[in-house]
Amino acid sequence: MKWFFGLVGLALITSALGQSVPVVRLAVAAPLSGEQANTGTTVRNGAQLAVLEAQSRFTKLGLKLELLALDDQALPATGVLVARKIVIDSRVLGLVGHMNSGVTLEALPIYKSANLVLVSPSNTNPLVTDQGLSFVNRVCGRDDVQGPVAAEFIRSSLKARRVLVINDGDAYGLGIAQAFQKRAKAIGLAVVGFITNPKGKLSTAALAAVTQQIKLYNPEVIYYGGTEVQGADLVKNLVLSQARAAFVGPDGLDNSNFVGLAGAAAKGVYFTSTAGPVLGLRGRDVKGFVQRYTTAFQSPPETYSPYAFDASNMILEAVAQLFEKNKKLPSRAEVASTVRALEWDGVTGRIRLNANGDRQTADYYVLQYKTAQYPGTVVKAIQSAPPTK
Repeated sequence: MKWFFGLVGLALITSALGQSVPVVRLAVAAPLSGEQANTGTTVRNGAQLAVLEAQSRFTKLGLKLELLALDDQALPATGVLVARKIVIDSRVLGLVGHMNSGVTLEALPIYKSANLVLVSPSNTNPLVTDQGLSFVNRVCGRDDVQGPVAAEFIRSSLKARRVLVINDGDAYGLGIAQAFQKRAKAIGLAVVGFITNPKGKLSTAALAAVTQQIKLYNPEVIYYGGTEVQGADLVKNLVLSQARAAFVGPDGLDNSNFVGLAGAAAKGVYFTSTAGPVLGLRGRDVKGFVQRYTTAFQSPPETYSPYAFDASNMILEAVAQLFEKNKKLPSRAEVASTVRALEWDGVTGRIRLNANGDRQTADYYVLQYKTAQYPGTVVKAIQSAPPTK
């Protein structure tokens, strides 16, 4: 099994007097290898930039701040192993991640046992926060808003009626496809079929089967729930089969890897996202963030880089506040309760969390790849509170 461990700084610094400096670690868990490594790396980079910029504050407090980056490979089973490694390290006081909802959901019992605060930059599945766990939070929107946004766009802007729903079999992809289908039916769209594919890259036989189903259902629009690898396979296959249906997906397509995999077939694809183009964010010092990130990593930030940056800073702010107040390292429970109560002005805007750990108001976008280049162009933007149960 492949692991990636990244530490900013040394594990321990000893002063001239022989006294050890207390170490605080922020963990980040994302796919750093495999099919989604491109997006996972941009999440890690957002967290790493936050740690680098907070170093001087923590040094003044007499603390050594480190980043612990771990590769969950976008696999729930690997995520569980990563979670166990994180919670046994008493120096870790918070986690940014996981990037994938399905991985987070599988690992939650382990974090619950340690009361370790989790702030996800990208988990959109409602189940992540609907369990009401006091240590679980997210700084992005939810699929039960994102899916309906896509349904309403198809009806009002694309003026289409017949929709075929396809998903990639992952918790994220299936969840948003179901949220889309529920709203689509409620507003009068005809969902002519609902297809759940095997996870991961599709085989030639699986692609052929999907092509036959598209011909059978003859949809005006294909709505796809899932991430970029299978999405790119489907889009390229649509072009090759000369299908005329428009293609609409979720934020799993909002990354440069999708465009790289799909090539020219990415042109014209619509997608929703809980994050708009970074320079269009309404938060604090967005241009400065982009400049600093680009300088640090020699590439511009992508979709969830600023969300990882904000998630990291919320955890670090909680730790620093508690240490300044009590003159000792806080417990994980103290960090969790302080994060939940924070009001944070970040790159992605003002963040206030509700009782479940959802952002009280989140942004949602409809975008299109007008050319086969990342990022997409914003077609529509709205703000919405999470659904009330």
